[in-house]
Amino acid sequence: MSSQQSVVLKHWARIIKQWPVDKVRPEYVSFQKVMQDHLNKVAASRAAAQNVKANNEVLVTPAEPPQMNQQKAMKQINALYNLLDDRFVKEFPMPAQTRHPQSRPTHYDDIVKEMGEAATRTWLASTYNRIRGMLRFS
Repeated sequence: MSSQQSVVLKHWARIIKQWPVDKVRPEYVSFQKVMQDHLNKVAASRAAAQNVKANNEVLVTPAEPPQMNQQKAMKQINALYNLLDDRFVKEFPMPAQTRHPQSRPTHYDDIVKEMGEAATRTWLASTYNRIRGMLRFS
């Protein structure tokens, strides 16, 4: 059981390293931070349980550390690997008419560009864009 958990933890560590960083999301709620904290809790509770089992002098029985459900964890890992490899984009490509509608062909490209720029934009630039968006003359 322990070797299976270590394999699961290795997969999670690999996914955390490969997962793209979301520049718009704050660091304290990023996928990497949240998952690393969760894995640290699981590893710490496992280590504490092993230390208590090694010391038979303890009179109080500690609570069992939270165990990972192996099948559920492997399903989650496989789903995340599929997302990292863009499996669903390759298997189910988006039609060109959906991606570039006739009414505004660059709409989705503009959104992606805006999200990329928003992470590095200063307060003054954000205020300027907000005011410019309010004053449209078309």
